Amino acid sequence: MRISSLLLPVCLLGLQSCSLQERIDNVSSDVARQYADIQTWENLPLRTISWNQAIAMMKRNNNSYIQAQNTIEKSNRDEMSVYTDLIPGVSFYSYFTRSLGDLTSKVNSSDFSNSVNVTFYLPSLTHVPYRVYASKARTYSAIMALKGKERELTSTLYTLQRRQQINKRQAELDSQKPDSTPDYHLKKRNDQAEQWMEIATLLGDFSARWQILPASVPRFNWEKYRPHTDKLDELIVCKFAMELEQARMQQYGIALTYLPTINMHLYSPSLFSSSGGTYSGTFLDKDDTKLNMSFNYSLDTDLHTWYSYRDSKEAYELCKRETTAKLIDLKQKLRTLRTSMDEYYTWKSFMNKRMEHLRTAPATNAAEFLENETTLQSMQQELLRQEEAVIESEATLILQYGLR
Repeated sequence: MRISSLLLPVCLLGLQSCSLQERIDNVSSDVARQYADIQTWENLPLRTISWNQAIAMMKRNNNSYIQAQNTIEKSNRDEMSVYTDLIPGVSFYSYFTRSLGDLTSKVNSSDFSNSVNVTFYLPSLTHVPYRVYASKARTYSAIMALKGKERELTSTLYTLQRRQQINKRQAELDSQKPDSTPDYHLKKRNDQAEQWMEIATLLGDFSARWQILPASVPRFNWEKYRPHTDKLDELIVCKFAMELEQARMQQYGIALTYLPTINMHLYSPSLFSSSGGTYSGTFLDKDDTKLNMSFNYSLDTDLHTWYSYRDSKEAYELCKRETTAKLIDLKQKLRTLRTSMDEYYTWKSFMNKRMEHLRTAPATNAAEFLENETTLQSMQQELLRQEEAVIESEATLILQYGLR
C-alpha cells in the first residue's frame, strides 16, 4: 500500500509533464504558423481612411488605450465591491463518508452530508468612509487617465501624419535632382517600412498599409493655441491635483489605524442540513443565529505607525514642493514655446513673401533666372527643415491643450 501511494504522485507528475510538453508543442506550432502567414508591408493592400476613422480604429484596437479602458472597468468593480462586501455570503458543503470495505457497494443518500450556511460581515465602520472615497478617487483618476491617453495617442498620430506629409513634399523636391544613389533609395524604403509600423501599431491593425486622407487631417492653427498658453488646461490641472490627493490619502490611510476597529459578524450555523438522509436546519432561528460584534483598539507602543505617519506627511509635503517646481518649469517651457512659435511664424511669413516675389519678378537674363530658381529650391528646403522641426512643438501643444 505504501509503494502504491508513492507511485501515484510520480505517475501524476509524469502525466502532467507529457501534457505540458504537448501543449507547448501545439502553441509553438501556432506561433510558427502565424509567423509564416505574416505578409511584409510591401505586399499588404493599400487602404485609405479618414482622420475620424483612424481615431475610431485607434480607440478600438490600440493596446495602451484598451489598457486604460480596462483600468476604468477595474476601478468601477473595486468601487462596487465596497457595497457588495455587505452582501451575505452563502456557502454549500457536501461530505461523502464510507468505510474502505464498503466502497464497492451501492452509494445511497445516507453516505452524504450536506449543509448550507450564510455569513454576513460588516467591514469596520471607521474604515468605510475612507474606502468609499478612495474607490471613487481611483475611478475618477482612471477616467481622466483615459482622456489623457486619448490626447497622447492623438498627438502621436498627428505627428506621424505631419512627418509623412513633409516626407512626401521632400520626395517631390528630390525628384527634381539627378538620379539618387542606391543608398538613398534603400534609406527611403526603410523609412517607409518604419512609418508603416508606427502607424499600424498606433491603430492596432497590421492588415494593410494605412494611409490617412490628407484633406481630413486637422490643420494646426497657432492662433487658436496662443491665447491658451498662459494657463493650464483642465486635464493637466486635474493630473497634478490627483497626484497631490493620492499623497494626501496615503497619509490619511495611516492615520485611520489610530481609530478603533469595530466589526460585526452574523453567522448562521446551518440554513439547511442533511445527514444520512435526515433533514434538519435552523433557517435563521433566533436561538441558533449569532451576531458577533468586536471592538479592537491597539496602542502604538512601538511607534511604528507614528513613524509611518510622519514619513507619509513628509512625502506629502515633498509632493507639494515637487508640484510647485513642475508648475514653474512647465510655465517657463510654455512661455519659451510660445516665443519660439511666434518667431517661426514670423519667419515663415517673410520666407513665403520672399519666395512669391522671386516667382513673380521677371528675370533680366538667363543667369538671373537660374539663380532665382536655385534660391527658390534652397528656400523650399529650408522651409521643410524648419517645418519638420516645429512638429514637435505642435505635438506638445496638442498634448497640453488637445486638438483644437
